[in-house]
Parts: sequence; structure tokens; C-alpha cells
Amino acid sequence: MTAAMPELAAPAGTRFDVEEVTRLEDLEAVRAEWSALCDRCPGLTPFQRPEWLIPWWRAFRPAEPWVVLLRRGGRLVGVAPFLFYENLSEGPGERTAAFLGGGVSDYMDVVLDPEIRGEGAEALFAVLAGRADRWQACDFEPLPADSPLLQAQAPLGWGAEAEPRDVCPVLTLPSRVEDLQQVVPTRQLSNLRKYRRKAEAMGGLRTEVADEDDWEEALEALIRLHEARWESQGQPGVLQGESLRAFHREVAAGFLARGALLLIALRLQGETIAALYGFQEGTTVTCYLQGFEPGWAKLSPGVMVVGAAVEEAVQRGARTIDFLRGKEDYKYSWGAKDRVTWRKRLRRA
Repeated sequence: MTAAMPELAAPAGTRFDVEEVTRLEDLEAVRAEWSALCDRCPGLTPFQRPEWLIPWWRAFRPAEPWVVLLRRGGRLVGVAPFLFYENLSEGPGERTAAFLGGGVSDYMDVVLDPEIRGEGAEALFAVLAGRADRWQACDFEPLPADSPLLQAQAPLGWGAEAEPRDVCPVLTLPSRVEDLQQVVPTRQLSNLRKYRRKAEAMGGLRTEVADEDDWEEALEALIRLHEARWESQGQPGVLQGESLRAFHREVAAGFLARGALLLIALRLQGETIAALYGFQEGTTVTCYLQGFEPGWAKLSPGVMVVGAAVEEAVQRGARTIDFLRGKEDYKYSWGAKDRVTWRKRLRRA
């Protein structure tokens, strides 16, 4: 069960009830409240949702999870999905507080109700101070630029530093597919039309957006195509291991259930030659992973499946499409612009 901490005073004179969660079943018990809190938070990313972090915990079994819940008047107003680990890279046996979701999440952050963002972040620092026997340093990354942890002042006597961590190229979208030429370079749209004409001439070109009837088949195709693409380059890809595959199966099912899964399959002559996997959060669509059949490279199936995702995002009412971490050339060919993520490190005196 959750372990209740003594009530902590937030700096502005307000008060929160604070709970610690260290067992997966107790986090499952607040899933509905957590999801409702996420729905109240504009600018959230899929990687802070229970549909992402609960499967991560189940798949990878962190040794020392530590999720902090903030409540006010019984209502859940904050979730801080932390863990502790021994950071050997920063010194012998240094105990570090970080986020759940490491290794697979392009953004990581706390979730705080918009009404308490500032005081909530400072209250979380106070909670960390109250558990100072468990850590020597905090390493929070990759944080979005508007993270409340970046903006909050560290407690007196703590060392703090923030630095750019990575970039996530983002494309601003028009309200109509017909207006994509206003944001996407002419050459890229010309290439998209050219490759589609070539594929259509071969017969049977179809773009399918997966639903509850075929999402599992589409996800397995994505995994297979992703591996084939990387194997052709002598590299392992990022979906090695059954734990990681099980994680994405549970994630896909969870986001499908809330109507936020984007899973596109490009089929030619009855064969899936490309697939793309992502999510929608508010007016942003994220493109998390894609794969294509190397044998069809002459048709640029990657261009066609990303083009389908861009068009689908516009049709869903999205205003941005986030290509996530990494500076791959193809992202900029669509007109994406860099969005910086951050790393904040804290150290107790």
C-alpha cells in the first residue's frame, strides 16, 4: 500500500498531502486519477502518462521505484515518477534520484496540475530534502523546456545546474492537408507524390491506420520491419529483447483504448512495406518509431509512411508533429525545427 509521509508545507503557505508509492499495484490503483490529472495538463507528452510508465515498470522492474503523489483536499494534483539508483559513472556508489521511463522516453517530467505548478515543484524539492538519506544527487533529463523542475528554485544550500540535453525536431502543421505546402518544403512534397505514383503504378498501394481489429498485426509488422532495416546496416535496432517488445505491446493497447494511438501500415501488393508508430497528446502527434522493408528502398517507403502520418495528424486536428529525439536528416526534409530538451542536476551540500 502507499506509505503516507508527514504532511509537508509548500513555500507559499499552502499545504499538500504527500504519499509515496513503491509498489506497482499501488500505482495501478491510482491510474484513473493519474490519467485525469494528465488530461488537465496542457503541453504534456505521452511519456508522463500511466499508459507509458506503468508498462515500463512492469517490463523493466526498477530496483528502487519511488513515485511521489501530491494531493490537495483529497484530489490528486501531482505525480512525480522517480526512482533511485547507484550512479557509478559519477563516482563510487553515488546514490541518484532520476525518472522512471529511462532509455525509452524522449521527454521525462513530473505531472503537476496547472494551478499548482510552481509551488508543486518546490514541494517536490521539499519531499526530496526530507528523504535526503536516500540520495546524494538528482539527475533529471530529458526535460521539456517548460518543465516546472527547470523553473523552480532549488532549496538553499543545494547545488543546481541546467544544460541543453538534446533536440526533438518539430513540424508546425496547417489546419488542412491542402495547405501543407505552406510548411513542408516543395521538394519533399514533390518526392512524396513521385514515390506514390510509382507505387500506385505497381498496383495495390494502400495506407491503413490500425484500429482495434488489426493493431496487433500492424505492431508486429512494425517490429519486423524495424529490425530488418537495422539488420541491413549491421546494427541491432532498438527493439531487441522480449521485455521491450512486451512493453510496446502493452503501451500500444493502452493508447489505443484512449483513442491516442497512431499506428500506420503502408501496404503494396498485399505486403506491408513500411510502418510508423506514435501517439497523439492534445494537438501534438509524436512519431516514435518507424521501419520499412529494405528491398523496397527504391520507392522510399519511409517518405511515404511519414507523409501518411503527417496527413493523418492534420486530419486529427493536430497542430504540431514531433519527430522526437535525434537530428536525422529526414526530419528536416519535412521542415521540422529543433526543440531543445534539458538536463537538470541537483546536489545536496
